[in-house]
Amino acid sequence: MAGLVAAAVAAAQSPPTLRAFRIPDAGARPAIDGAVTDDVWAKAQPAERFTQQDPHEGQPASEPTEVRVLFDRRAVYIGIVCFDSEPDKIVVTQSRRDADLNDTDSVQIVLDTFNDSQNAFVFGTNPLGIEYDGQVAGEGQTGGIVQRSGGAGSQRGQISGVNPNWDGDWTVKAQITKRGWEAELMIPLKTLRYQNGADRVWGINVMRVIRRKNEQAFLAPIPRGYDLYRVSLAAKLTGLDLPGRRDLKAIPFVAGSLNRDYAIPGQDTDRNADIGLDVKWGVTPNLTADFTVNTDFAQVEADEEQINLTRFQLFFPEKRPFFLENASTFQFGTPQEIDLFFSRRIGLSTTAASGAPIGIIGGARLTGRVQSFNLGLLNIQTEETLDDRSGRLVAPANNFTVTRVQRQVGRSSFGAIFVNRQATGDSAGADNYNRAYGADAVLQVTTNGRLFAFIARTDSPGETGSDQAGRAHYTYANTLFNGFIGVSAVGDRFNPEVGFLPRRGYVKPEGRFFLNYQPKRWAWIRRFSPHVSQNNYYGLDGALQSSRGHYHFFEIQPAQGGRFGLIAERAQDRPERPFAVFAGADGKRVIVPPGLYTWHQLWAEYLTDPSAPLYGTFRYKTGGFYDGDYDGFEAQIGARAGAKFLVTIGWTRDSADLPGGSFTTNLVPAKVNLSFTTLASLQALVQYNSQTAQVSSNIRLALLDRSGTGLFLVYNDRRDTSRATPADLLGRSFIVKYTRLLDF
Repeated sequence: MAGLVAAAVAAAQSPPTLRAFRIPDAGARPAIDGAVTDDVWAKAQPAERFTQQDPHEGQPASEPTEVRVLFDRRAVYIGIVCFDSEPDKIVVTQSRRDADLNDTDSVQIVLDTFNDSQNAFVFGTNPLGIEYDGQVAGEGQTGGIVQRSGGAGSQRGQISGVNPNWDGDWTVKAQITKRGWEAELMIPLKTLRYQNGADRVWGINVMRVIRRKNEQAFLAPIPRGYDLYRVSLAAKLTGLDLPGRRDLKAIPFVAGSLNRDYAIPGQDTDRNADIGLDVKWGVTPNLTADFTVNTDFAQVEADEEQINLTRFQLFFPEKRPFFLENASTFQFGTPQEIDLFFSRRIGLSTTAASGAPIGIIGGARLTGRVQSFNLGLLNIQTEETLDDRSGRLVAPANNFTVTRVQRQVGRSSFGAIFVNRQATGDSAGADNYNRAYGADAVLQVTTNGRLFAFIARTDSPGETGSDQAGRAHYTYANTLFNGFIGVSAVGDRFNPEVGFLPRRGYVKPEGRFFLNYQPKRWAWIRRFSPHVSQNNYYGLDGALQSSRGHYHFFEIQPAQGGRFGLIAERAQDRPERPFAVFAGADGKRVIVPPGLYTWHQLWAEYLTDPSAPLYGTFRYKTGGFYDGDYDGFEAQIGARAGAKFLVTIGWTRDSADLPGGSFTTNLVPAKVNLSFTTLASLQALVQYNSQTAQVSSNIRLALLDRSGTGLFLVYNDRRDTSRATPADLLGRSFIVKYTRLLDF
């Protein structure tokens, strides 16, 4: 009880204020070397009152931290000293750009450069000086989806209120010293968006992670239940005299590749060379225009394989840099469920499981802020694409246009979107278009409660016609619990072709309750977190389509990290026609007939401390599956040697025995990351999928320079392990790409 009172008192305090020191035009700038010792740092007011969120909410941080801010006409400089009484015990587990900062000693900074308490830039680092950056929209929530701060890995590429894939042009150095560890950041003003003028105010907050204590502390206190992205609780950074922003960057690239498809007898190696250009123009301090010509994404990481045991389309996250930057500006709807705009529909064919490339001729994007309006405009032109084997048309040339506008009113917002796909060229045919448009609102109903709502419509020619979709979703969070209730509805002919919609023709009520309780009598328990959720899909005729109840009554998070627990699930599904729940490479198919099925499963899971040299995730599931039996497990083991070498090996196995047949699937991914420096790394992803009977390899050497540019060497191959085809090696490619950031 005392902890809750302390948290309430901390949350009720007015946010601290930090004043930036302006460096005179002829004054000395700090040397960005990771030692906050230059004389100019002493002229800046330090902020040093940090408050714990975990493990002892509302209490002072266990180790002191000092933050200082300088600026001149070109850049903002941030110096952070993380004092530590035991510097030899500082934990460093990552050395790669944009790596997860939650499993290492680290700091993260949010800069609310418009002081609107909603949107911010994120900059982070650890004692090795890695670069971590991103963007926050709507305090990290869009459509009611929340993403934790500092995350990486599989979450990256999924569009929500947080975009960790934005790569800014900035510099950071850090080092471990006798007083702990310290870092210096230099962020050019042209990397940011802001209102120019005298004596401007920004929002600022800093989160420090002391990993060996599993401690998170904030400059401006953040109650448990929220994270660093709660921009409305940030401190204030005052005294900023900001010039007009001038920014023109060109990013040319040259690329060469060797490709061969061994599945086509007699095909020679295809040799290609290409050039292209991206341009970024700071139109005003608030608006940025991006242009791309002959766009190429050869250096992008490969998709991770998935096994689909449902009758619905799988979601593969976006990973291409051009579409990820400012991506949250264009988000509309419910991420991964009712998305009006999903950028993987541009430049990737939907005929392949994870998308085959379609050439992008060029495009432009304008994003930013005009007074109280957030604005996003996008136009992309793709080329006609033919299948290499059959010569048939995969996709005609298409033009894609997206317009997104949001008006902010305090912590609420109101917006609209228009998405258009128009086929062009000789293969387009008549009336080949699709249009989607909608309006949405985010209402800050109470301090802790938000209402998300939207209504949308699509128009298509012919029999598809027009239809509507909508959603209302209320979320609530405080220091003890969080949850939501909501309802969605999608018409039978709702058809957002440039979006993501795995199913249509339903009404879906849903709810979730999550308890965050910290028992004081057991020091080894950081949190007791039981939670339950339920969602049901009903047809427009009122008949049940499917449902899922998730009852996680027992979950404990130990003080040093990880979690363990037991889960019960109840699922229902009513397919209206037979579908193949399994289709093997050897032609074997297991069919589920139409009907209403109900089954139950029990799960046990154990996740170890992710910052340990050897860590793992283990899950076992057993119970029913449609009208049969199911057993499955998931295991992932990771090992690291210092902060530079990391390897993870996973194994997911699903085994089902149904009246229509039995099957077993195995998915084995292996990842290796070797970081030579914070900007040079070698990554490998090798995956075996028993359902396709293929082994795929993606090996990527990245020698980065600035803002994610540099030299990339990429090798890919696919191999067949089945006896159904005579070929072993199915395809192979080698790609060399060099990009350079030219700053004018």
